[in-house]
Amino acid sequence: MTFAETEKTELKQKLTETILKEIVAFLNTDGGTVYIGVNDDGSVYGVDNLDDTLKKIADILEMQILPDPRNFVELGTKYIEQKHVIELKIQKGESLYYIKKYGRSSQGCFVRVGSTSRSMTEQQITITHNKYLDSAVKITEIESRITAPTFQYLKLLLTEKGFTINETTFAENFHLLTQNGKFNKMAELLADKNEVSIKAVRFKGKSKADGISVRNEYGEKCLVVAMKQAFDYCADVINETRTSFRNGERINTPLFDKTAFREVWFNACLHNNWADGTPPAIYIFTDRIEIISTGGLPTNLSKEDFFRGVSKPVNEELAKLFSRLDLMEQTGYGIPLVTGRYGKSVFEFLDFFLRVTIPFAYEIDGEISQNEPVNDGVNNNDTINEPVNKPVNEPINEPVNLVIDVITKNPHLPKEKIAEKIGKSRATVTRILSKLVQEGIIVRIGADKNGHWKIVKRN
Repeated sequence: MTFAETEKTELKQKLTETILKEIVAFLNTDGGTVYIGVNDDGSVYGVDNLDDTLKKIADILEMQILPDPRNFVELGTKYIEQKHVIELKIQKGESLYYIKKYGRSSQGCFVRVGSTSRSMTEQQITITHNKYLDSAVKITEIESRITAPTFQYLKLLLTEKGFTINETTFAENFHLLTQNGKFNKMAELLADKNEVSIKAVRFKGKSKADGISVRNEYGEKCLVVAMKQAFDYCADVINETRTSFRNGERINTPLFDKTAFREVWFNACLHNNWADGTPPAIYIFTDRIEIISTGGLPTNLSKEDFFRGVSKPVNEELAKLFSRLDLMEQTGYGIPLVTGRYGKSVFEFLDFFLRVTIPFAYEIDGEISQNEPVNDGVNNNDTINEPVNKPVNEPINEPVNLVIDVITKNPHLPKEKIAEKIGKSRATVTRILSKLVQEGIIVRIGADKNGHWKIVKRN
């Protein structure tokens, strides 16, 4: 076995007081392993007084680090080259850890940077501490601001998946109540009417400074419906396909991988720090699409585990509901699928945010087409943070009525078949369906291949 110091490995010839900061740094970062009895050059030095050293380390873990880190540290030994080596396997912790003697200060709090452990700044300490406090609050424990929510959309979606709705126990069965029996934040997110608004903002160029072409708002309704509407807009309207011919073969190139985008977007909505109150957002540039969610990397998950596909939902009950509605799988394949297509670099972990940037296969025009569905009614000088809730209320024309008639008779028809039925192009049908979804007239139930359309209301 060979040893080398890395961001995940620390080598120590003997046990010294510096072991404290190494353990704390790994707990506060992404975990790692400390080997005692190994020289800096990787050669084995060995530990002579093994039992005594093991006892000292156990005392350090119990008495000198707060909060108690023992659930995240595995203490063991290895016998290498006829010498004993102590191995401390340390996982990423679930709090801000510090040396008890110095408290939450730059002398007591450390993080791992490369192959060294460094003191945290006062700002880093404050940010990290507040992050853990926020993540500890569950959306099932926060009381809703809506006193009498209704759940028509949610019940419809569940019924379509074969669930039987018991009106008497519905809220309790789906964890929509706090412990004192009042509707919670999760109920608010899933209610037919709420104050949650998801933005999909399209810019004219490669930066926000180039101005906004269009800003669509999907909100004030059940999160699942709004989330799927935003996805449909990006997947069906933004995601153009270019056709080229090479050696007589037709090659279709989509703007971006639709499946990878779906995984990123649905996960952003699921793992978002809804306790903070800030919804996730989609920013569309001419060369990429960015998905922003609040909360950053889950506090109980290391980057290594994240990229391996280990799933530890921030919002556990919401994750169960998503699974029941077939919006996500608990197999952990989503992140590896995205990294396999675009690499790990598309994920950017910030203090309070997670940003995923999916590059386009080719650059698009920043100006919207005349037929693109718009739900903003704002000019390019508006700021992104100003909410816009102006729905599209244009009169329904003949092609739209034809689409409604077709999906009423056969809601399972794909867009190509609908286009054939009404004598229009697939692009026209896509725009009509997006418009109907935005107006709340129809809703998509299930995935593209196996799902169907549902008429919610008629104008």
